Amino acid sequence: MAKKRIAILGGGAASLSAAWYLTRTPKLRARHDVTVYQMGWRLGGQGASGRNREHGDRIEEHGLHLWLGFYENAFATIRECYAEIPDDPLTPLRDWTDAFKPGTYTPIGL
Repeated sequence: MAKKRIAILGGGAASLSAAWYLTRTPKLRARHDVTVYQMGWRLGGQGASGRNREHGDRIEEHGLHLWLGFYENAFATIRECYAEIPDDPLTPLRDWTDAFKPGTYTPIGL
């Protein structure tokens, strides 16, 4: 049986999650040929971050709003993705906890 060709438009969280869930097992990879199309060089959609090098790497864009209310599903997916990374000492972010650091401050007022 030929693989089903799937085009995913955009590189935001929903698009990348869809690509992951369509290809997360060998059986799914054998069934689907997934291509993500993104305008520009940066993935992340509304969750992308950008820094201004000319102003001390100040964050000028952030996707903090992306996470509100979806922590359980988002972090389950992130843990699953990171579990697929080969154990290589040259890989800078070998575990999901290397990419996410706890914080004690939020700019959201209650």
